[in-house]
Amino acid sequence: MLDHHNGRAVRSASSGLAQRCLAKARDHRAAGRSERARASLSRVLGEEPNHPEAHYELGQLLAATAPEKAITHFVTALRGAPEKPAHWIALASALLAADRLPDARAILERYKAQNFGPEARALTKAFIDRTLTAAQGRYDLGKWKDAEALLDLIILLDDQHSHATYLAGAVAARTNRLELAFDLISIALLREPQNALFFTGLSTVLTHRGDHDGAISALEKALEIDGDLAMAHANISGVYQRRFRFGEALRHAERAIALDANNAGAYSNRGSALLALGRLGEAVDAFDRALALDPSKLFVASNRLFAKLYSADIPPEDYTADALAYGRRFADPLLRRRPFANDRDPDRPLRVGFVSGDLCNHALVRFFEPYLRAVDREHFTAFAYMTHASEDSVSDRLRPLFHAWHNISGLDDDEAADLIERDRIDILDLSGHSAGNRLFVFARKPAPIQVSWIGHPATTGLTAIDYRFSDPITDPPGLTEALHSERLWRLPKVWVTYEGPDDLPPVRGRAPFEDAGYVTFGCFNRLTKISDEALQTWARIMSAVPDARLFMVVGDIDNPDVRRAVDDRLAAAGMPLDRIIYQGRVNSGYYDLYHHVDVALDPYPYNGGTTSFDTLSMGVPIVALRGRHAVARHGVLVLTAIGLPDLIADDADSYVAIAQDLCRDLDRLRSIRHGLRERMRSSPLMDHCGLARDVGDAFRGMWRTWLSESGV
Repeated sequence: MLDHHNGRAVRSASSGLAQRCLAKARDHRAAGRSERARASLSRVLGEEPNHPEAHYELGQLLAATAPEKAITHFVTALRGAPEKPAHWIALASALLAADRLPDARAILERYKAQNFGPEARALTKAFIDRTLTAAQGRYDLGKWKDAEALLDLIILLDDQHSHATYLAGAVAARTNRLELAFDLISIALLREPQNALFFTGLSTVLTHRGDHDGAISALEKALEIDGDLAMAHANISGVYQRRFRFGEALRHAERAIALDANNAGAYSNRGSALLALGRLGEAVDAFDRALALDPSKLFVASNRLFAKLYSADIPPEDYTADALAYGRRFADPLLRRRPFANDRDPDRPLRVGFVSGDLCNHALVRFFEPYLRAVDREHFTAFAYMTHASEDSVSDRLRPLFHAWHNISGLDDDEAADLIERDRIDILDLSGHSAGNRLFVFARKPAPIQVSWIGHPATTGLTAIDYRFSDPITDPPGLTEALHSERLWRLPKVWVTYEGPDDLPPVRGRAPFEDAGYVTFGCFNRLTKISDEALQTWARIMSAVPDARLFMVVGDIDNPDVRRAVDDRLAAAGMPLDRIIYQGRVNSGYYDLYHHVDVALDPYPYNGGTTSFDTLSMGVPIVALRGRHAVARHGVLVLTAIGLPDLIADDADSYVAIAQDLCRDLDRLRSIRHGLRERMRSSPLMDHCGLARDVGDAFRGMWRTWLSESGV
């Protein structure tokens, strides 16, 4: 007969042994003695192979290094003791560690349905905290989809979790779902209305939506709640710059740095504010500091290159060396080396993709849209890849001009490159180092031929970009090839054409000097472009023409700090401050400002761009200096194209002489001003169909060259 009393004693002894071994295993695991913990657990499993707690402990030992193996043990533990919340959480955590997110979600859904009592709260909170940290880490790395998936798990367990809701809104903003982002962050703020961080995040969404005033209001609220929040100071610095409030932008960037010396964004915004104020050397230093703190902020590297391009103290060769170093360090390692599957018919219609963040209310559109309207649709199919989340009525107007329109702001560079390859793009175009660039999409070489065109008049430094469009005047053969990683493809007449706004006001009937009694020179360019050398040359003009005035458009000139800094800089250059007329930047009535000016002075070494076209269209002639690289030769291009090469100077002395001669010969000045708009309209600068033909011929030539060079 079976001795039941002895059986119970054996089971009791066995159970006691298991508990002692489990306790030892836990102690060994806590002390880091993994092998001894495994030995204790092996004794338990030798007696009871499916012991839930032993499998749970063994899973914990394996979770960090072998999550897939840990999963097997946690499954056994959960089957044996589903009443223990820790078993559910451990399994879900291991599934996440093994990148089995759908399985983890399924376990968590079942876990939530168990309605565990208070004993599960601490476990759930610990899991949520770990998952939030992981989600934040993915977000910081730009892995938006991964971050969002983790945040969904948190919200599954706690649909009132404010920070997870906020971060989900931030992810939505990053992936071009601005309405969802606004709603989620607003919900987070309803739950925590005194959270300064949430207001800071809301400002980012509002900025993406183009509501800069709303963004400023949100940031002012954030700073009202927490005046020492460095992120809010850094962000408001960026938004103030969009409103030309450069003095305040600089002040807030410096406050952010004082609060957090490791805030790379604050240094970046400080650099941008200094750049706008014309303090180029300090701007480069600030950008260098931002990059030292966070080398991943590659837009800062692009801004740094622009600052060097503006500077008269930095030779173009030095800029080129920096651009090439940028390409070697950041872009070249991303190159995809594989054969292209594009149809190699030399005469078929070509599929051309345009990558830009400026397919909206931006100056680039005034050059790009007229070309786009004139494209030969029979031979070229256009695709848009918009890089900014914010689109507007101009985007709506442009969209029908493309065969397809993709907003790639929510895609990472690999995803965007994959999309371009799926679209079978033959030629990828447009992007440079300007804002919103996606140069690292180009770096992956998703199209056989890649071109830099409007927006950046210098080398990108990327070997993956094959060509840069130019013309024989901007880049005379033999002059600038060494300044490029790309091959220069010179269009026969001009590299770009211009179209003024529909509501361009009429040219002033009488020259301003006829009413004022003196000649007014003018500069409508950003202070960034005006070098100290140019100011010194202009001071010589003002000395040579003692009754002349200089009309300057300067952003945020009403700010006392900005005014003082500008006055000091002009005075140091020898300018007579009592004859300087400052004008702040305006949001309306801009073109009417040209009615105050008789002659415009082109800055150097970085000449006017859009401003030069506007100036000539408003009947105001320009005096320009001939430089030796593209940014210093735009004035040469526009004046040559409209038939006024005699307004081009070869050195500072002749620049002064040309300006002085215009003041001495007022009949000549009247004659030049008369019909200047008509000169523009009849010149190659506004021959959009001609440009479209030339670009089309270039694209076809590039395609045939690629076919030849790739062995077809």
